[in-house]
Amino acid sequence: MWESIKHHVSRFRLISTMKTMYKLLNAVAIALSVVGHAAAGVFLTNRWLVGLEVRRYKQLILAGNLALWPVAGLIGALWGGWSSFLTSVLRPFLRGRLWRLAFVVLGGRYLAQEAYRRVRPASPPHEVLSTRVEDADLTTEVFLAESSHSLFMQLAEQGINHLFKLQIVTHTLKLDCLPHEFDGFTIVQLTDIHYGDFTSTEFVRRVVELTVSMKPDLVVLTGDYQTYERDVEAAARLLAPLGEWSGRGGGNRTLAVLGNHDRFNESPAHVTDALRRAGIRVLNNEHVELRKGDSSLYIVGVADPWSLRANLDIAMLGIPLGSCAILLAHVPDYLVTASTYPLALQLSGHNHGGQIKLPILGHVVVSSRYNRRYVEGFHKMNGTLMYASNGLGGHPPIRWGARPEIARIVVRG
Repeated sequence: MWESIKHHVSRFRLISTMKTMYKLLNAVAIALSVVGHAAAGVFLTNRWLVGLEVRRYKQLILAGNLALWPVAGLIGALWGGWSSFLTSVLRPFLRGRLWRLAFVVLGGRYLAQEAYRRVRPASPPHEVLSTRVEDADLTTEVFLAESSHSLFMQLAEQGINHLFKLQIVTHTLKLDCLPHEFDGFTIVQLTDIHYGDFTSTEFVRRVVELTVSMKPDLVVLTGDYQTYERDVEAAARLLAPLGEWSGRGGGNRTLAVLGNHDRFNESPAHVTDALRRAGIRVLNNEHVELRKGDSSLYIVGVADPWSLRANLDIAMLGIPLGSCAILLAHVPDYLVTASTYPLALQLSGHNHGGQIKLPILGHVVVSSRYNRRYVEGFHKMNGTLMYASNGLGGHPPIRWGARPEIARIVVRG
């Protein structure tokens, strides 16, 4: 009798354990499906929607699309019965739910890819000799100077928004083509200020002040100085000290190119003129020759690639074969084109380092047709090295896990 009781108890425990395991696996499958839907939404947003022209409801469209996909995944799991989701995944052909299996697999792949990136991050190209990061958090200074604080700024004060947690990132690079006269040449890159509503005048002022205090050989600005056209003049005035500094050194020490937010109504004339009046030269499919002794370094600038007006054939016209040339292009994606030309280095911004970088899911929105491939840092194609800076501002004005930066590039021969 006791043996029979023990048998039934053991069987009950086994069945109970199996049911618990099934429920757990069912919950995991649902979670993977939701992640898979979210990954698909992020991909489609990055590939097709981020490139929409700036319009009144663009941010709402982006947020709506990002939210719709995971919600659709959750509704899909509930629709067919929450408790039987795993069964439908394991028998997709029988139940006609192959799409469920596809999204579960996609979610698993996404999480596995993120885990692999964290465990085995990609090594920087061999041209990157060293990288040093300095903390230059300006949150306290901004709040002491600003009289009015928006919700985004209040979140920054509480440490939730990293919008003013500036860092100075110094990269030392080896460029084989660099003439020895330019060995140690220092470039400071500022990009994606996005000055306007909800941003800080004091933050931009201090960034410009820090840049001048570094005493670089060259300052390059790689686009998106404001978010909306009404702020063009104010943004240019904040950048004017760089123009004055450039003029004191004989000119051409501060060079700029335009970004997608600088070409409203397909006309970049206003931004170009405002920067010119501030003493900053804008390179629109052209180049500047910098000379030291008998040697030259060429800085090439193209129109915003998203405008489809970037033209390297025109920009590089007249540069002697075998020369060392550095390209300024707002969009990192342009590396695909730039790598077919004799360019040693491309400096870009645009992606804001992903702007929001979640602990498990990684970068959320990246303004790139290649999704997250060129979200930040160094990349190389053929013989061209490209650096995508995190930039300074945010659109919308919030950052988390992707701190704003001043990028300082020291090139060695």
